[in-house]
Amino acid sequence: MNIILKDLIFVLLGIIGGYLFIKIRQKVINQTKEVVGEKFSLSKFSSGMLNIVSPVGWAKDIASIFNLRKLIIIGIIIGCIYGYGWYRGQQGKPVMIDLKGKEEFIKLNEHYLHIQKDGSMQVLDKDKKTVLKDIKVKDLDNLRKYLRPYGFKFEPVLVAGLGASISNAGFEGGIGVRYFKWFKWVTDVALTNKGFYPLGISYKLTENSAIGLSTGTGFQKEERGLFSRFLLKFTNKF
Repeated sequence: MNIILKDLIFVLLGIIGGYLFIKIRQKVINQTKEVVGEKFSLSKFSSGMLNIVSPVGWAKDIASIFNLRKLIIIGIIIGCIYGYGWYRGQQGKPVMIDLKGKEEFIKLNEHYLHIQKDGSMQVLDKDKKTVLKDIKVKDLDNLRKYLRPYGFKFEPVLVAGLGASISNAGFEGGIGVRYFKWFKWVTDVALTNKGFYPLGISYKLTENSAIGLSTGTGFQKEERGLFSRFLLKFTNKF
């Protein structure tokens, strides 16, 4: 969203700049034609430069400098510049959350989100001692996605567990991918040395590890077909 807004502002400024360039070019060409077509007159030059009591001269100068069209264009340019500066300034402000004088630590993988007593937020290292980042307004989108309790994800995992079918049972291992989360529950796809498990669900024990159950098809002829083999598994993110 920030990138799109920034691009729109630059496009708008480009359009305004192009329009001004065309108008200025036309005015310069027209004035040049007038100057070329008109002979130099010392009396007119002196009158235009030194006559400060002529109401007509004052009216022409004021109209050429402060006409409504120019004021609108200048106002648009100043407004765009001010608006963009205000927007950029807001993005750099710290985020404040009022916990009524309390502080809170929220686990973020190996780091912690620290909500301080004054309401500001920081990201701390795993020991809760070193400040890695002060949270600003521009960081909220990514932080909101991370803290959301559900959503799609992509996490490669190691898989190990006990697989079983009608024909055999035993230990097996392989790799998999977690692709959706719901609070501490995650769904995954796994491939082991004995079968392919497209349907799996696990419960996270820690930020990296989880235990769950998968079903799929085995590699042996008598195990081919969905739900022909089950896997009680332990997974760990790598």
